[in-house]
Amino acid sequence: MNLWTDLTAAALLGTGRGFVPVPLPGRLNELLVDSPAEERLLRTAGILATVQMAALTVNPSAKPAPVSALPETALPVTEPEMSALLARIIEKGQTPLLVEACRLLAGAGRCLPPRLLPRVLELGRQSAALREPLRQALGQRGAWLAAQNPDWKFAALSSVELDEPRLWDEGDIRQRTAFLRRLRMTDPAEARRLLETAFAGETARDRVLLLPALGENLGPEDEPFLAATLSNDRSREVRAIAAALLSRLPDSEFAQRMAARLESCIRNERKRLRTVTVIEPPLAFAPDWKADALEEQPPAQAKLGERAWWLLQMVSYTPLDWWEAKLALDPDNILVLAAKGEWKSALLAGFRIAISRQPGQTAWTTALLKRGGFSHQEAVQLALTLAPADADAALQHIFADTDDANLAAQVIETADFAWSLALWRIAQQKLPRWLASRDWRFRTALPQLAYRIPPTVLDDALVWPEKTQFADAIAEFTAILEERRALYQSFQAPGVRLQV
Repeated sequence: MNLWTDLTAAALLGTGRGFVPVPLPGRLNELLVDSPAEERLLRTAGILATVQMAALTVNPSAKPAPVSALPETALPVTEPEMSALLARIIEKGQTPLLVEACRLLAGAGRCLPPRLLPRVLELGRQSAALREPLRQALGQRGAWLAAQNPDWKFAALSSVELDEPRLWDEGDIRQRTAFLRRLRMTDPAEARRLLETAFAGETARDRVLLLPALGENLGPEDEPFLAATLSNDRSREVRAIAAALLSRLPDSEFAQRMAARLESCIRNERKRLRTVTVIEPPLAFAPDWKADALEEQPPAQAKLGERAWWLLQMVSYTPLDWWEAKLALDPDNILVLAAKGEWKSALLAGFRIAISRQPGQTAWTTALLKRGGFSHQEAVQLALTLAPADADAALQHIFADTDDANLAAQVIETADFAWSLALWRIAQQKLPRWLASRDWRFRTALPQLAYRIPPTVLDDALVWPEKTQFADAIAEFTAILEERRALYQSFQAPGVRLQV
């Protein structure tokens, strides 16, 4: 018999029926002195289990031990209140707050507490939007930990310099895309060479993400690769991206073909003793158009006839500068002309898409917002194609022009950039009217509005109606605002001052 057998027998008989203490080896019996029979039995079992576990041996792994983490260059958060705040945000899975916290930490030269790293890495695995900010706040220990788990590969290179070629060879698709964009700014030819070499072996999904990087420092030297992609790629989405990039090269063969097709759509007519310009689409779909990513049948949601659909696509792929040269008009007057014709809807829709594909067309965007004659919702979509500062200014005009709560919800959900103080002040003034409309979409978007408030006015007092159906949304808004205030007070970004 062994000790466990004796102990089991004693437990089955019961400690009240002549329990005989089971002797333990060495000085372990000293731990059982003056204990009641029941407690002595349980303590003996606990001691035996602990001793047995301590005696277990683990077969050494054949794999070499991982190298140690590099010395930390950022200061980890150790303050109890700050750590507790970060832990609450992480536990609730509040991605926007965690994104903001990571950026504040990185700006202050701090990094996340070591005990929170496994949880944030798991959140980063689940949310692509969190990965880049998270990489900035992991520190060396976080990068080391990520390297131990294939599921956290996205963060394994977070301590690597942003221009380090390892990011292209070993990073996830977002890191590789970011590396390619950075390289395009300094060595566009080398970036194109890397992409061209790897392109055929990438998945269609990754090709869709990588190809737009050529938009940085786009030049005539990129035309052969883009033209080959347009002709040969199996993915319709990839071919459309190649076509959109080629449309930004006015001297490319693609852009010239598109302009020639539109040339045949424009004519001058004599009406009422004056000459007017008429724009109308072709009568038939030419077979060679398909090679340039033009589609014959409009999608069901387009609500356009075939000819209008062809015209829309041609306009969307033609350099906007061509219109100014062809008609000898500025963008504002070109849109006035387009708005007078029978094919107004197709032309304006095509111009909207062309503007989104050809960056830096602020004059066109401003003119289209002024002359477009479309809904506020469409105006918001157009404004968001601009750079954040220009989009912010356009949204100020849109907000000032309407009290539509549903539109406000659309802006809150999609204008994911740092709002200016002017845009927030307009939203703040409109807030009572939006609440009074009882729009359900606005109720859903209201908590997200707390993320749009500029950091400099987080301490502004907000007045809420005493009775409202949106009390739960207001409570969620208030809670988010309080946590943002705490973040900025704890991890103050340089140069930011809260109004107290």
